[in-house]
Formats: sequence, structure tokens, C-alpha cells
Amino acid sequence: MNTSTVLRPLATAALLACIAAPAAAEGVSYNVGLTSLYKYNGIDQDVRAPKNARPALQGGVDFDFGNGLYVGNWNSTGKFGAQGQADLEIDLYGGYRGEFGQGWRYDVGAIRFVYPKDNSWNANEWYVRLGHGIFSAQYGHGFGNGNKTARLALSLAQPLSEKLTLEAGIAFRNRHNMDSAKDAHLGLVYDLGGGLTTSARISGAETAKTGPAGKTRLVVGLVKTF
Repeated sequence: MNTSTVLRPLATAALLACIAAPAAAEGVSYNVGLTSLYKYNGIDQDVRAPKNARPALQGGVDFDFGNGLYVGNWNSTGKFGAQGQADLEIDLYGGYRGEFGQGWRYDVGAIRFVYPKDNSWNANEWYVRLGHGIFSAQYGHGFGNGNKTARLALSLAQPLSEKLTLEAGIAFRNRHNMDSAKDAHLGLVYDLGGGLTTSARISGAETAKTGPAGKTRLVVGLVKTF
């Protein structure tokens, strides 16, 4: 199947949701935040020389149709691509989620990563999530653009109080024709009220080819949801 056949409707739906959001308050949520360093799967995403802090502005919009279907968009500033030519990451995603049995949660969807000015980093991924209580597991697999990365992530979110939550996770990745890797994170999230949360996480990745970009670092952030 041509991947564009799958991704074009997804991208179109996400963009339409963003456009229609102001006119349809129910089911729409927005988020905007600031992070000290953009890490994804334990790896620094900014391609400039690794540093402990490279602040990035991030945010997006989500639309829940109320029947399990959802679409959304998320963005981050930074320097991306082979030569750091792209200064923006755009994520478009959509899927279906729900519950079954005694408290089990599931989520199946796909995501498109877009880097304007340098499409060499553009990528696609489908994912399946399963959760129960404080535990969750996610399997993701890249497709198209030569991306065949497979990743299994196990995580937990344990409330310590009404406002404080402990988060932890470990993941294992196998990249086609490249190195295998594992990444992990441990952190705290504090609810400041009014849709505002702050977080502090230690995150890093272990792989022979990741080098300094996978170094374990402390990442702090602030996110407003409304």
C-alpha cells in the first residue's frame, strides 16, 4: 500500500481539526509549553552540539470526536535534519482509543513527523498502547521512507499525592540496518492547578552510535493545557 494513501487523510483530518477547533470547544484541548531540552526516546533531538540545556517552545491541539476517534497536532522548535536546516518539527497524528474488560485501556494510531526545509528526517510510525492502572505498554513501528524502527516501551505513572506523580519507564529499540538501543526515564510531575503542570525528568539512551546525544540529562518543563 502506498503510504501517502494512508497519511494524506490523516494529515488532512488533523489540519481540519485544528482549523475547526475554535468553533467547537467541546472535545478540543490545547497545550503550550517550554522545555529545557527536547529529548525523544532518551535522545537529544536538537542536532547542534549536545548540551544540557537548549530551551524549546512546544505546543499543539487535540480533537476528541467523543466516539473513540481522535486527531491532533504537536510542534517543537529546535534545529533538526541532517544539517540542522529545519527549525520546526510538526507532528500529525490520529487514532482510536477506548476501554475493555476490568479497567483495561487501549489506543491504536499513526503519526507523521514533518521537518520543513529538510524532509530527510520526515518519518511515519504506527503504534499500539495497552494500559491498566498505573502501568502501560506501547509498541511502535516505523513505516515508509526506509524507516523500520521497532520500539517497545514499558512505563508507569504512580500518584504520590493529589498533585504529585512519579513517572518511570524503560524501552527497547531495534533499528533496521542500525544499532539496537534502550532508553529510560525517571521523573516527577507536579500539578500547579489551572491546567498548569511542571516536571523534572532524568532521561537518556544507551547505544554505541548515539554518543553524547543519548547522554543522561535532567530535563525540566512547564506545560499549560486549556
